[in-house]
Amino acid sequence: MKSISKYEESTLLSRVAKGEEDAFRALFTEYRHQVYHIARKLLQSDEKAEDALQEIFLKIWLNREKLPEIHSFGAYLNTITRNYLYNALRRLAYEEVFLQQSTQPGFTSDGREDILSPLVLRELRELLQKVIATLTPQQRRVFELSRMEGLRHDEIATLLDISKETVKKHLGEALRIVREKMAVARSF
Repeated sequence: MKSISKYEESTLLSRVAKGEEDAFRALFTEYRHQVYHIARKLLQSDEKAEDALQEIFLKIWLNREKLPEIHSFGAYLNTITRNYLYNALRRLAYEEVFLQQSTQPGFTSDGREDILSPLVLRELRELLQKVIATLTPQQRRVFELSRMEGLRHDEIATLLDISKETVKKHLGEALRIVREKMAVARSF
């Protein structure tokens, strides 16, 4: 990977800030492998790393007006990447804990039997089923195949005869809806 000079970087950032898409493509091309490599290493998934890469650069594009003020784009990119990956790992951990608890009721995380757990988990399962029922049929099917059956994006795409990008779109929207509705319902 060739490295760009500080002057070239500054010029490129100014052009991106003005909304020049070709400059953004050049910025993306210059740094994409760095971001992907870190995301792949931490998330241990090509698909999740690709999603992270897209989300991180989308954030850069949406906040492009701030780019001319940045003295070290590498440090800025590292911060955005670190924060995104931290949040992604936290979300994955919450999803994993919830799915494990919803399939194995009756015990706390330290192995002790939990008297309230079966009741709380039953209510959470019922709530989750109600939320899933509000999804579109395609979102529901993709969500169930991914989160309940553990299939990868490419497996779901093959099974449903749709593209991987469509799978990502449906799953992303389904997860957003599930998170929002579960958070609202648990706050009551």
